[in-house]
Formats: sequence, C-alpha cells, structure tokens
Amino acid sequence: MFSPSLHEGGPAKGTRSSRRRQRPLSSDTSLQQPKAKRQRLPLSETTFVNPDAAPEMFEVKPDKIDIPLKRDGLEAIAAPRKELSFRSKKPKVGERTGKGDGSVILTQNNAYTVSKLPGLPDRLRADAQNRQHGAIYSSTGYALTLTHTHAFVWPYTSSTASPETFTFTLPYPSKHASDPLPLGSLVSPSSASEEPGLVIVMPVSGKIAYWESISNAATLDFIRQQRSGVEDSISGMFSGEHVVQIINAESAGFILAFSSGRLAYMNVRDSHGRPAISVQFLRSGLSNSSGGFFGSLRNALSSTSLRGDIAAVRTSQGSTVGERVVVAATSRGRLSSWKVQRGGRHDLLTDVDIKEDLLRSIHQADPDTQLFPPESFEVVDFTFVPRGLERKYVDMNRLSQALSYDQDELQHLLLLISVSNRQQVKYSLVEVVMSAKEASIGMVRPLTSDFTPVRASAASKPRVYLPRPGLVAFVVLDRAVVIASMAAPPDSPDSQLQEDSHIIPATFEDVIDFRDEGEIQVTGSGIEEPAGSEKDDQRERPHRHRTKNPAAVLLLQGVGTIRVAVADVDRFASDKPPEVTAKSKLEQAVFFGMKTDNPLVFQGRRELPFSPQQIGNAAIELSHEIVSSKTSYIVNLPASLDNNMKTRVAYLDRLISILDIKLLDMRTRSILLYNAEKMAVATWIWQQHQQFLAERPEGDKKTLVSETAVYINEQQKTEPNPAIGQVDPVRHWFLNDVWRLDIFIAWGYQLIKYTWAEHSTDNEGLNRLLWEAVVIMNGALRAAHEYRNENWHFYGVDPQQAAGGDAIPEPWTSTVFITTNLKRLIEFCYEWLNKWSVPDRERAQVNGRVLESIKKTLPALTDRYFTALNEYIRWASERDDPEIQERGKNYQRAYANDTYEKILRLKEFDLWEDAIELAKKYSAFDSLAEVYVQLILSHEHKAEALPISTEAAAKELRGADKKKQEMGALFTRYGEKFAYRAYEVLLENSGVQAVLEFPYDNHGYATRFLRTKPELAKISWINDIEREKDIDHAAETLLDLGLSREQQVWNKKIELSLGKLALLAEEAEPSVNGDSTANGYSDSEARHGANLEKIDRELTLIKIQDLLYSQILPTIEEAVDEAAALELALKEHGVLIPKKHKVLSQIFEDGMMRLLKHEALQPFTLIDLLTLAYLPPGHIDAIGGDQFFWALQVARYGLKGEERRDAERLIWRRCLIRDDWKHVNETNDKNDSDQLAAIGQTTAYRCMFSIANEDLPKDGHLPYVKPSDALGVFTTQLDRRFSSMDETFQNKLLDVMKADDAKLRTYVEKHQLEAWYISVKECADRTVADAYRRLTAAIQGTDPDRPVLFGGLGSQPLEL
Repeated sequence: MFSPSLHEGGPAKGTRSSRRRQRPLSSDTSLQQPKAKRQRLPLSETTFVNPDAAPEMFEVKPDKIDIPLKRDGLEAIAAPRKELSFRSKKPKVGERTGKGDGSVILTQNNAYTVSKLPGLPDRLRADAQNRQHGAIYSSTGYALTLTHTHAFVWPYTSSTASPETFTFTLPYPSKHASDPLPLGSLVSPSSASEEPGLVIVMPVSGKIAYWESISNAATLDFIRQQRSGVEDSISGMFSGEHVVQIINAESAGFILAFSSGRLAYMNVRDSHGRPAISVQFLRSGLSNSSGGFFGSLRNALSSTSLRGDIAAVRTSQGSTVGERVVVAATSRGRLSSWKVQRGGRHDLLTDVDIKEDLLRSIHQADPDTQLFPPESFEVVDFTFVPRGLERKYVDMNRLSQALSYDQDELQHLLLLISVSNRQQVKYSLVEVVMSAKEASIGMVRPLTSDFTPVRASAASKPRVYLPRPGLVAFVVLDRAVVIASMAAPPDSPDSQLQEDSHIIPATFEDVIDFRDEGEIQVTGSGIEEPAGSEKDDQRERPHRHRTKNPAAVLLLQGVGTIRVAVADVDRFASDKPPEVTAKSKLEQAVFFGMKTDNPLVFQGRRELPFSPQQIGNAAIELSHEIVSSKTSYIVNLPASLDNNMKTRVAYLDRLISILDIKLLDMRTRSILLYNAEKMAVATWIWQQHQQFLAERPEGDKKTLVSETAVYINEQQKTEPNPAIGQVDPVRHWFLNDVWRLDIFIAWGYQLIKYTWAEHSTDNEGLNRLLWEAVVIMNGALRAAHEYRNENWHFYGVDPQQAAGGDAIPEPWTSTVFITTNLKRLIEFCYEWLNKWSVPDRERAQVNGRVLESIKKTLPALTDRYFTALNEYIRWASERDDPEIQERGKNYQRAYANDTYEKILRLKEFDLWEDAIELAKKYSAFDSLAEVYVQLILSHEHKAEALPISTEAAAKELRGADKKKQEMGALFTRYGEKFAYRAYEVLLENSGVQAVLEFPYDNHGYATRFLRTKPELAKISWINDIEREKDIDHAAETLLDLGLSREQQVWNKKIELSLGKLALLAEEAEPSVNGDSTANGYSDSEARHGANLEKIDRELTLIKIQDLLYSQILPTIEEAVDEAAALELALKEHGVLIPKKHKVLSQIFEDGMMRLLKHEALQPFTLIDLLTLAYLPPGHIDAIGGDQFFWALQVARYGLKGEERRDAERLIWRRCLIRDDWKHVNETNDKNDSDQLAAIGQTTAYRCMFSIANEDLPKDGHLPYVKPSDALGVFTTQLDRRFSSMDETFQNKLLDVMKADDAKLRTYVEKHQLEAWYISVKECADRTVADAYRRLTAAIQGTDPDRPVLFGGLGSQPLEL
C-alpha cells in the first residue's frame, strides 16, 4: 500500500473521469508511484532451499513507510519477512491424498469429499491466532485474507505447501484490536494482465487503495516505470459509521454496505479503463423516504430504524455488458433491487417487505419453528439462483419455473432464514422470486439439523451458496458447512402432496462440523462451479480449478483451505440419490476421525438422526467390512500386511469409541467385540507367522499358518483369483477372511491330522508342524481372552455375566469346531510325546527341544480347552434353543470328566506343578487331591527305594512333607470341598491309618469327613476315641451304625455292645458341665438312658436270632456250601408250610437265607421264621422257651404300636392253628389225666407256659390274644415289607392269610377254641405257680402242703 506521506492532500485526485492528464505537483515525490517490490529476507533456521533460488513469496509495500512497531496494541511489521516456498510436504502414512493436487482428504462419502488443500502462506500458518477474514475467488484461483495490518493473496489451488504469496502491508492499520477488520476484494484482471487486482477498504477511516495487478505491483515497483496503484478515501461518512461489506459488482464496479444501513457504489476504473477510484452513496430503497432515488444526509439520518439492518447485498449478471443487478436484504425481511451500470447509473427495480410471508411459509413447512419467538426471525443471507441452466437441470430442480427466465425484472433468490433462542437455531432455505411489483415465495426447504447460535466474535457471517447447476446448496456457518440437496426427489404420492404445498420433501442433507477449539473457524468462503458456466470471463486462468461438480471452498483459520466438493451432482436428481445413512456417518467418524490433526469433528456436536437399531446394524456391517477388507477405505493390497492389520484394529477401536453402547443391544455389542477380538488375534497370528518363517531354513518356508490358509475348505474361505494376480493365499486370507478366524484356528488340528494320515512329511516336519499348531491355538485363544478382559468394558459385555435368551451370539472362541479340535490336539500331543519318550534306535529321532516346547505348552493348551468349555457351557445355559441347551449339558459332562482326566495326564509328563496350578484355577478338587496324594506317595516311594540314611532319601521325605504342608494349607484355603476329597483319595491309596495320622489338618476336617460319611462310621468312631477323645460321639456313631446301618448280625452285636460300653463309660465320668436337673439326673444321663434302652432292645433281638440259628445249625453242619445249607434248612424246618402256599415258602426261604448269611433280620422276618419253622420238641429246653414265645418277644422289643399288636395277632393265629383243636375238643372216653395231657401237648400251652414263666414286663403288657381277636389280621392289608411288591404277589399272600384265618375261625366256631384258650391259660398259670411253690419249699427245706398237680404234663418238668 501507499505511505500517507505520499498523499497528504487526502483522497486520490482521480475521482472522476478525464481525458486530460493532470499536471504533476512541484515535488517529484508527488508523482512517485507506490512501490511494490519483492524483498528478500534472511533465511530462517528452518529454510532448507537454495537461497539463490527465485522467490515465490512477496511482500508488497511502499518506499519510505515508517510504521511503528506497535500501535494501540496491534503489532505492525516494520521489516517484513520473506516467506520462501518449499516443496509440498509428503503426506503422512495413512493420509488420503487427492488426485495430483497434493490435497489431503479429510472425509468422504458417496455424496461429497472434504479435502484440505496444501497451499497456505507460511505467515498465516504460523500466525493463526490473530483476527482475520477473507474470501475465495475461484474465477481466478486466488484467495484473499486480511488482518489488521496485512493482506495476503495467494493461489489457493497451488499444489505446494508454501505457494507464491503476495503480502501487502496496510498503510492505515486499525487503531484498536476491536476495530472491524479491513475489507477487500480481488478485482478482475485488466486486459493487459492475467493476474487480478486488489482493492482494500479500511472500514473505520474509509481509506481505499487499489492495485491493478497483484503481480505487477511487485515487478513494476522494482523497475519504477509506471503508476500501478491508486488510493482514495470515502467522503461523506457519518461519525461512527463504518463499512461492513464490499460486494463485487464487476464489471459495473463494487457496492459498499455501511453499518448505518446505507449503500454506496464504488468504481476503481474510469471510463477508459484506467485506475481511478470513485465513490457515491445510493439512496437506498431500504429507506422509508418517499423522495427520489438519490437521497440526502437528512433522509439517511431519518431512517434510524433500518441502521445496521442490512443482512446481505448480492449482485447478479445483468442483461448487457457493464450492467449488474444489485439486491439488498435486511435481516427483518425487506428486499430491494437495482439495476446498476458502469459509472454509477442505477435504477430501482423492487422494494418489498415480505417478513410476514416468509415467517408464515417456514412455519407451514417446519411446524417446529413455531416454538421459537417470532422476533427471533432473521434473514441471514441470500444468493441468486443461477440462470441459463440446461433444460435437464431445470427439470431436475425443485425450485419454481422462474429458473427458466433470464429477465432482469425478475430476480430469483434463495434466502437463508433463521429463527432461534438462546440455545438453538433453526435454518430454512426459502425461494423468493422478485418482480417489479411483488415478491412471491416458492419452495421452502427446512434444514433438519439443529445448530447453536453463531458466535458474536465469528470472523464471517453465515453464507448460503447455490452453485450451478443449482442441485446442491451450501450453507457455511462459522464452524460448520451444510450440504443440502435442492433436486427433485423420486416421484411418490407423498412428494406430490408436498410439492403442491411448496414444501420440499426430505432429501439429502448433511452437516460437516469443524472442531470447536482454538482459533478454528471459517474466515471466508467461496464456490467453484463446473467449467464453462461463467459468462463474464471465459479466459484461461493458470490458477483456476476446473471441476465437473460444484464445490464450496473455505478459509479455515488455523488450518488452511478446505474444499467441500460434490461427488456427482447429477446423482442427486437420480432415482437413487445419495442419502445420509448411519453407516456413512460411522464410516466418516471411523476412517477420518482417527487423525488428531483433522479439523473436522465427527461426534459429540449433534446426535445422529437414527434409531439405536439402525446405528447398531450399521456398526455391525461396518465392523464386518473392516475385518473382511470390503470397504474402499482399506487398501486391499498393502505393502505391509502387519501395518494394514494394525490399522484395521485401530479402526475397530475407533468404531466402538464413537458409539453409545448403552443404546445398543447386547447382541450388537457382542458381535462388535468378537470382530475386534478376531482382528487383534489375526494380527498376532500374522506376526507369529513371520517369526515361524524367520526360524525355518531356506527351502522350508511352509508354516502351519501358510498351509492352513491353503488347505481350508474352499467353502470356508474366499478363494484367491490367480487370473488377476491374487497368488498369495496367506495374505489373501488375512485380508478377506479374518471374520472366519474360528475356522482358521480349529483347522490347525485338521492339518496335523491330514499330515499324519497321509504321511505327507517326515517325523521331524510333523514335529515342527505340531509345535506350531500348539503355539497358534494356545496363543490365539490366549490373545483373544486377554483382549476381551482388557476391553470388555468399552463394549459393555462382561464375559463373566451371560445374558439370557438369545441376546449374545455363540462365542467364537468356544465353537464346537474349536472345542472339539482343541481336545483332539491335546490328545494327539499325549500320543506324540509318549511315542518319542522312549528312544528307538531303529528310527530317526526328532528335535528334542521342539518336543520339550510342546510338553511345556501342554498345560496352557489344556487351560485354553477348559476355558472354552466353560465359556460354551455358560452361554448355552442361557439360550432358549433346546438343542443348544442339551449340547451345553454334554459339555458340562465333558468338562467334569476332562478336568479330572486331563489334569492327571499332565503328571505323566512330570508336569506336577502345572497340574496343581491348573486344578487350583478351575477348582478341580478331585484332580487336585489326586495329584497331591500321588505326588506325596511318589516322594515316599522314592525314599523307600533308597537307603534310609542317604541324603537322597531324606530329600524325598522332605519333599513329601512339604507337599503335605501345602495340602494342609489348601485345607485352610478351600475348606471341606477340597479336604474331604483329599481324605477320600488318601483313604483309597493309603488306608485308614493315613487319614487318621495326617499331621497338617488344623481344622478337624478328618473328623468331619468321617462323620459325614455313613459308610465310614466304622472308622469314624475310632477317630472319635483316639484323636478327638469324644467318647460320647463315638457312642452315638456306634449306636447309629448298629441300629440303622449294619447288616451283619455279629458286627451289629459288637458295635452295639461297644456303643453300650462307651455310654456306660461316659456316664461313669463326673458331670462337669453343670447341666444337672432338679431330680438329680443330667440331660446327658437321660439321653444315655434312652440310648441304652435302644441298645438292649436290639441286643435282645440279636439274642433271639442267635437262639434260632442255634436250632438250625445242626441241620446244616454237613452242607458243603451256602446253597446246600439253605436246601437242608428248608427241607428240615419248612415241612409245616403247605405246598400249595408257595408264596409263603418264598418268604420263608428268603428269611432263612438271610439267617444263614448272618444278616441282621427285620422283626417281621424273624417273626416269620419263628412262627413258620419246625423246631424239634427239645427246643424249649435248648433255647429257654417256646418258639412262639420268642416270636412274641421279637414283637415286644422290635415293634411298636399297631405293628406290635398286629404282629401279636399273627403270632397267635399261627400258634393256634398249628394244633388240632377238633381232637382236643373230643373229650369222649377220656379221663382228666388224658385230657390234661392232650392240653399239655399243644403249642398254645407251651407258649402260655413260657409267658407265665417270664417276669412281668415293665409296661405291664401281657401278650395274650384271644382266638376271636386274632381273626382278620393281615387279610386285607399286609405289613410294610410288602408295600412295594407287585400286586400279584400281594394278592397271593393275602389268600394265604385268609386261608389261615378261615382255619382259625373254624376252630373258634365249631370246636370251642375260645373256651379251650381260657382253660389252657389257666393250666399254664397254675403249673407255673405250683412249680414256684415247690421250688420255694425245696429252698426252705419243707415239704409242700399238697401234691403237685399236672405232674404228668410233658416228658420233663419245665425249668424256670
């Protein structure tokens, strides 16, 4: 710019056109032109180019300008730096660059591409924090940025990072930092230059400077040939008034808008095309004055209500050269238009106020806007709708038919309208057609996105652009750009109704947001239109960007130049127009949001307009495309597959980071987690494959990974196509089939199996393949679970909590294929290690280190197997599918079996400690106890095999003792679950003594173990006495064992006797617990008394059984075996059972067999034997009583209540029917002695005599049953022994009972049995009484008073 000293007279003199050259002033300096030259600066430290190279960065400044370093807080540059240009920087790895222009793609989808252009002046890049604004001029390819002190012009399409830049130092910098920034505009090139000119307006002072050519400004200043720039100032500005807009209306000139609401016309060339500045105010149609077109200062001042109300001023091409139509709009909805010609002539075309119409239209189109206050209505900006469009684009557009008219009287506008509150702004695009008399409203297109209010400090106001061919509109905000389709949607009934209402149906709309941080903001913008659309200038421009589709170009402070280019504008009007989908938004956020230096923000600014289900489905689809490399954003033939896979892992991490997992269902989250796991594991496998290759010798590069990729079934992978160069199956698999990783991992065993079966390699090769298979399967599953455990909280899928129903898909780490082949691989390792554990001279040995590695990895591989089983079991248990549930149960059984067997197999390979740790991890107490006991025994056996005094033997014994201590510590850690199982194993392997003598049981688990095992009661009571000194509990144990559990009568007798002895010993100890009662007996004594009574009863039953066995024993002494003994006993003692009563014979046989086996008989069984067996006549003397008497004793001591009463009735019925009472009742021809003898031979008499001879029972109950009372017992229902027998057997036994009952009834009814029963009882009682009298007399030495009655009864006197 020019120094103030050069023009002290004020504005430039060339304010009006004149052919006459003005005479120069007396001073030569008055004719001197402003200098603009290219100055070189010293190289900075970062400069690395040749210092002699031609500069491409210029600073244009006048000579002799003395600018202070600081003025009112604003820094002024006294000595401008030279900004050298460098070669464009290489894009970073992962950056997507444009086609040859050096741009970097910031985001992309099927509708548009956002890219960052490389060119930016170094000063703007380094000094991004200062206030600035600017504009883009696509017709010339230049960009302009202004600060308080400088103007920068550079070709924004340059492919170099530091393009050729023209820097102008402003001669009149702002006085205050808060002052408005200078305004400027590039001027269309003159006929003598291809470079544009530059005009600068200082808003507050009104100073104007104009350069005819930015390039000549530097060159001509250097050679001082001719004037290339002029300056002037605006006269007539009000106090406090400043310029707010400069609008290019070339070739007519420029329009200036003022803060007061006034407009002015400015021209920078005279009528001959020479540089000359002229300014004249327009009498604005926005004024309420009714005067002429040109106004006065008074009229301007009177329009106070409109001051500062101008929203935008725009110009369009006039119908003739040098003519423009200017339209101005106020923020309140008033529109005015003029036709302006070169030189300043102008005519008013329209002046209308359409606020109410606009407000009503947007309310109708978008009912949500009615919620905003009407006073918030504002016209933000507008643009002209392009004219002269091809017919197809007119038909494609949703705008009105005004697109077809080119008359100046008809102005076709697109307005940007807003309504707002403090938190939110709603925008709408409204079509307005202005004629001379009115303005009509056409299409209304609400922007569906919500925005926050534009900041008051924003460098530029919101702008709306509608570039040719008018199918896509751009709305540029301070930190966002909206791309909105204006094309007609595909025909549908809904779209037709909306068209009739002038409402555009929902079409493509997307928002590009910039980061809300630092100084990032839009400071200027412009558009690029398809080539050939400009009518005013068709000359070729070297920096002009040629494009087939419209684009918006933004100046983004702190970043650079951003181009938002439509991909295919015609597609917006096709049958399948682009649309914003959940997947496209996720793609942008994932693939472009990873770069930290990306100025775009893809999340957090606004919610995605999609349902959670849509977002979830899109996330699943995108995740799958990343894993399978099916997206265009991933290179399908990378140079480094490792980097490619790491990038895909990062993409998946980025995907979950941008999702709100709380809105996604469990199935979606699980699938996303599984895909991320597969990608991470596949990366590990590829790295392991690289290591395998490095370890293999040349000529042997076929690893398990490469062979698996080849051998996988073609239906389980994507087959490479050699015809198009896909010749690497391994890389092809890792690019396309990672989502099938579960199949790949499981196929490791399949490869081993095929190699083994087909002998396709030697033993050493198979040994190596087996090791690689173990490493891959173990490492892959371990890596998967590590990733899951470290990252599950990002996905909200807790691996320890399975969701119900079918929410979670089958875990890929525990599929049937993986679990099955994992188990088979482990078992193959067993066989392989056993095969090579013994050297064989006839075969070549395999690599021992590889074998050792396989063995050492075996515990970890087993661990993976158990984890997979557990995982599947937990998942299957929550499924609704019965088939899956059943498979889960099978897995549960396999898990229970394998956690025992496979852990124990480890000890075969001397992996004791690994087996122990594995058993601890899975709480496999069976195997843990088995391993510990076997290890202890192993140490002890080794010690026994060594000399006792050797150190080796002592070492083994110390090892055994150490393991015993560890086992005792595990008692404390795991409790009885482990302790009980350990004692079971110890009992099985080392006997009772090892259990009783285990030294490290500090919690009494041995005692509790023995007490909880009824089958160990015989050991438990010994432990109670020897270890616990608990005689009381020992007695209880023996009592329980003898009364309830013992089956052998001899054992039972011993156990009850010992129990009785223990109770008596316990009673003998003095009472120390103070539990005595008022009657002098303690509670324990009372309890012991009851127990002693039970023991006495059982011992009595055992005694009776022994007495019966003593009568059977002589019969079977000659028997050679048990069967013969049974046969002899039945033959001798079962003769009284009628042959027709076979069921009774079966009962008798079963009881006799048990008796001979010395089993403890049940009371009813013993009663059956006593009442059915034939015993020799002398048995009464031998066993001390009649067999029926002993049967009654069994009922007394073994039964209670009704059972005892029924048993006694049964005994008496069998007793009474054993004799012939018909013969007894026939007393004819018999004297009394004969009759008494007949009575004395009856079974009833012998039974009654035994009863009378017995002491009176304590309960006073005498077991007499009259014949009539014995009738009917067990004729309708049998005793409890037969309740579970089949009905046929029960019916047969009931028939036998009925037959006996009928026989007894006959004796009662026909042979006076009831009376004879009384007589027999009296005889038995007198006989016993007389015997006692004689015995007493004999003891006292006196004779009896009367002779003995019934002396002839029996062969011998009955002994007492």
